[in-house]
Amino acid sequence: MASGHKLALGFFIAVALLWAAAFGLTLSQAELPPDASGRVIAVYPFRWSGAASTAAAMRTEARLVRETWLPNILELASDEPGFVARLQQEGAIGVYRAQPFTLFTLSGCTGMPPGPLSLRRLG
Repeated sequence: MASGHKLALGFFIAVALLWAAAFGLTLSQAELPPDASGRVIAVYPFRWSGAASTAAAMRTEARLVRETWLPNILELASDEPGFVARLQQEGAIGVYRAQPFTLFTLSGCTGMPPGPLSLRRLG
């Protein structure tokens, strides 16, 4: 392998490891405390089927808001205190606050969410 390719591969691996570490830290900081309630995203073990994830969630008396395209991730809601703790007792490996999609949408080089659409710019 040429010297330039080794350098590029090393750089790619370093960036991937740095990104994975930052992503892991972000997820651990975003996890909700056990006494939280409200609308949440519950992540169950990756080997679980959609039926197993839904059954575990329903045992907590949660309200299913929607399923996601990943069978082990559900959007749930409950106003009962300790909701997150009950989800974790039923097998959830992570529980996060449900956010509107636009808060996670990044655009361009700035990494800022897109602003509201202005009709003046279109006309």
